[in-house]
Amino acid sequence: MQLQSVADYLDTYNGRDKVMRIIYYIAQYLAGITKSKELEQKLNIFSDQINCCRTVLRLFDDIPMLSYTLSYGLGRKEPDNIVQMCNVAVNTLDQLYYPLEHIAWAADCKLLPLKSDSWWTATSICWALSMYLMMIKSLRYYKVVRSMRGTLKSGENARQTIKDISHVEANELLTAARCFVDCIHAIHWLPPGILWAGKLKQWHIGFLGITSSLISLYQS
Repeated sequence: MQLQSVADYLDTYNGRDKVMRIIYYIAQYLAGITKSKELEQKLNIFSDQINCCRTVLRLFDDIPMLSYTLSYGLGRKEPDNIVQMCNVAVNTLDQLYYPLEHIAWAADCKLLPLKSDSWWTATSICWALSMYLMMIKSLRYYKVVRSMRGTLKSGENARQTIKDISHVEANELLTAARCFVDCIHAIHWLPPGILWAGKLKQWHIGFLGITSSLISLYQS
């Protein structure tokens, strides 16, 4: 990849956030497998700072998310009712996620006289549900797109359309895989007693995050 391409990618908010995300999880993974207590402490401090930076930057995500949610509306243009309902639910959960996270962050920073635990739990619930529904939506959309193959007739245009459909299918499968990994991760942060909540080790979290981030980087 050329230097200018990297610079252009890092010059965007989404590009920079994706890079910070994978750096955070690499640090988490290394902290979880290192035998050096000193190195583990330094990696945890570093990853905490990266995570805090991403959290602060998300303070400005409410309005762009609201704009997208309103423009999508009820998704009446979707080709399938299940896809439509999943997208509306995901947009609602993502919209709720941001103010909940802001309150949790402000409580941690002592800006609000609140305990942050319940607010962080609420964000984790939104995250887990959003990833689960996104996974269902992607698998459903994959099925819808795949069914279009049988309606195509032979010819040059059909070959190009099949190529485009194959690209969409691959992207939806990657999205489903990424959301599945993120859902496993999100459940870890739910209250104890819910599935495997609280049972993942630090290197597990790092590995899951790296996997999800690599898929996201590939898709971008």
